Amino acid sequence: MIPVYDIKDFSPFYTKENQFVIVPFQQLNRPAPFVWPHKHSFYEMLWIRQGSTKHFVDNQELELSRDTIYFMSPGQTHHFEEYQSVQGDSIMFSEEFFILNFTNKEALRKLAFLHNSYKNPGIVLDEESKETLEPVLKLIYQEFARTDFSKMVISSLLYVFFEVLQRKYFDQQTSNTVIGAHILVFDKFRILVERHFRTAHQLSFYGSALCITPHYLNEAVKKAAGKTASEFIRERIILEAKRMLVQSHIPVGQIADELGFQDFSYFSRHFKKHNSVSPEQYRKVMLDKHHF
Repeated sequence: MIPVYDIKDFSPFYTKENQFVIVPFQQLNRPAPFVWPHKHSFYEMLWIRQGSTKHFVDNQELELSRDTIYFMSPGQTHHFEEYQSVQGDSIMFSEEFFILNFTNKEALRKLAFLHNSYKNPGIVLDEESKETLEPVLKLIYQEFARTDFSKMVISSLLYVFFEVLQRKYFDQQTSNTVIGAHILVFDKFRILVERHFRTAHQLSFYGSALCITPHYLNEAVKKAAGKTASEFIRERIILEAKRMLVQSHIPVGQIADELGFQDFSYFSRHFKKHNSVSPEQYRKVMLDKHHF
């Protein structure tokens, strides 16, 4: 069974805060026993300043390198190849904490990099970005260090920090020719996919929900995310299938059913087409490789 950790499991000894923590990564308090791999019930941001390592998120291998910011979302399974040589900053926060200053969750959902668990590339910082972000991060550290720290102040500063990151993220993900309308369509589409991917596989469903044609949706998503809307939907379904195969003992037929495939054999062919192995083979390989 893969453990799920809460923020309080990593909180410094002087606080039992379970909604927000900021701490140098190398000083992070870790629960005992500490088990790899594991999941989080919260969001985490890592700003890597020194060192590098391999990071496995949902069985995808990522190279962590300096001057790059990475994110993990609740429910993702992860482990590091090693982390002792890595230095940087860790920010952990709950959804409830981030939206303290908002009336709904849309502010959180609009941050594309928080939910990009399909690719999770990291945001590379140039000198200009670091000069902008450093003072904000310093203010967050200072406020959190106060015995009477204000959650509203930290939440507001965190929003400013992430809005700057959002601009940098889209600079890296899109070309200068991408207009705002494409990004807006992509944001709305991404949210819909996260809500409905288990039951809605057809592009027509999402086009209808957004009041645009499937063709325009495909083009808009491709310009904003570098892949078509159809590919985006397929990758989200495959990702969930992989999670369920590795993180549970649910029979493959039941996984197919829960992901909206009425025909088990079609699900198996679909999975193998995009992964070169059958669902059963994938489960065995990953369990043997990572000793889950």
